[in-house]
Amino acid sequence: MNIHSQKIFGFQPTLFERLLADDADNRDPCRWNIQELKDSVARDIEELLNTRSIHLEAIADYPHAKKAILNFGILDFVGLSTANPLHRDQICRAIQATIADQETRLSHIQVFMHIDSDHVGSLLLTIKGVLNIRPIQEPVVFDAVLNPATQQYSIKAAGL
Repeated sequence: MNIHSQKIFGFQPTLFERLLADDADNRDPCRWNIQELKDSVARDIEELLNTRSIHLEAIADYPHAKKAILNFGILDFVGLSTANPLHRDQICRAIQATIADQETRLSHIQVFMHIDSDHVGSLLLTIKGVLNIRPIQEPVVFDAVLNPATQQYSIKAAGL
C-alpha cells in the first residue's frame, strides 16, 4: 500500500479535528492521507510551542502529571541567549522533551537550532522525528520559526 496516495484506507483524524470538522453532516467517515496527518502534527506542535507552561515543583514526584494537560506547553526561555551555545542546547533539549511528552504520535524526536544572520532575532529550529502510524513508521521533518515581534512560532513541513 502506498501511504502517500491511499486515502480510501487512510488515517483517522484526531478526535479534536473530527469535532471541529466543517462536514459534520457528512455521514462518510473522513480519512486522511499521510500529508494531512503530517499537517495535523505540525498544527499540534505549533499550538504546543505557542503555549507557555510553568514549572510546578508540586508535581515533580508524579511522572504521569508531566504528560497531563496541566503541563501543556513550553517553559518561557526569558533570560536565555541564543548566542550562548549552552543556552541553545538547553532550549533544544527543553523543546524536545516537551514534544516527546505531549505529542505521542512522534518518537525519536530531535530538535536543532540554526543561527541565521538573515533572520536576526528569529529563532530557527528543525524538528525531526518518526511518525508512528502502525504498522508504518514515517520520518518527518518540520521547520519552526519564532517571530521575535509576536513571540509566536510557525511550523511547517521542511522544504515547503
